[in-house]
Amino acid sequence: MTDKTLDGSSLSGKQARGRGHATVGSRGIIRVMEASPGTVAILFADIGGSVALYEAVGDVEAHRRVAESLAFMKAAIERHGGTLLRTVGDSSLASFPSSDDACLAACSMQELHARGPLAVRVGFHVGPVIHDGGDVYGNAVNIAARVASFARTDEIAASEDAVARLSPGHQARTTLLARREVKGLSTPLGIHRFEWQGRDAAVTVVSASSGNMTSIAPGRLDIVRGGRLLTVDEALPSIVIGRSADCDLPVDDACASRHHVRIEMRHGQFLLIDESTNGTWLVRDGRPDVLLQRDTIVLDGDGRLGLGASPAESESPPLAYRVIQGESDVV
Repeated sequence: MTDKTLDGSSLSGKQARGRGHATVGSRGIIRVMEASPGTVAILFADIGGSVALYEAVGDVEAHRRVAESLAFMKAAIERHGGTLLRTVGDSSLASFPSSDDACLAACSMQELHARGPLAVRVGFHVGPVIHDGGDVYGNAVNIAARVASFARTDEIAASEDAVARLSPGHQARTTLLARREVKGLSTPLGIHRFEWQGRDAAVTVVSASSGNMTSIAPGRLDIVRGGRLLTVDEALPSIVIGRSADCDLPVDDACASRHHVRIEMRHGQFLLIDESTNGTWLVRDGRPDVLLQRDTIVLDGDGRLGLGASPAESESPPLAYRVIQGESDVV
């Protein structure tokens, strides 16, 4: 079999034939795996500072945080119609039907990591690839990884080919950073930064006599487990989590009740409402753990939920949530 790295390069001595990959079977018979060409958007995301994290908090806690971060990445990819191709270490590679889809997924990744302990750098490129057995190969994969390397943590970078295929609204949020030599390209590649945070946070204060006022756009709460993402917002203002199959997010936790907990959006706040027998644990970095029993608490920032048991003691994967605040608009 052919070993693969994250950028799609082959570690085998055998060469691909035509449009397929040649492999050698146990009896020395060469088999050619058929593959189909196509043009897609390729996204590469990488967690920044993970090596220092392992030194700072230890292997167990660092591994948990990296796994949580990769789960956020997977959820963002699938939410915007992408396919997670592979993860290696603290990096993810995905493909999308369009540049806009990749761009939206990149924005979701950054929003999900905005208040967390880890930060990510994301890059995407559009180009021809070879589809083969649920994976993709080609220089476009290498270019996407190279584009991501130009981004700082908390940033999104895009190639000029990807920017050219963005919708006008997304194109307006890009800035050309530089042109760089990239292996496999005959001319320097334009690297753009995408402003995923929208307009500047600073808003001019307008006097009351002018008749203008500042409004806050509604935010949302994203909750993820095992790659599945649910969003609580104006469109879906309430969800139920529990063991029952009719829950919005069914779980198989041994200590969870059939309808264990609700999360509701009320007046711009997100309420955690425990309705269980064993209670719901709320764990947030830098703050005391809370055991909620038939009570309600306002969720902010990010954290983890344990159904009937603390996330540190439960064998089930925690429910990770993050509150994304709305943007300010002057009207």
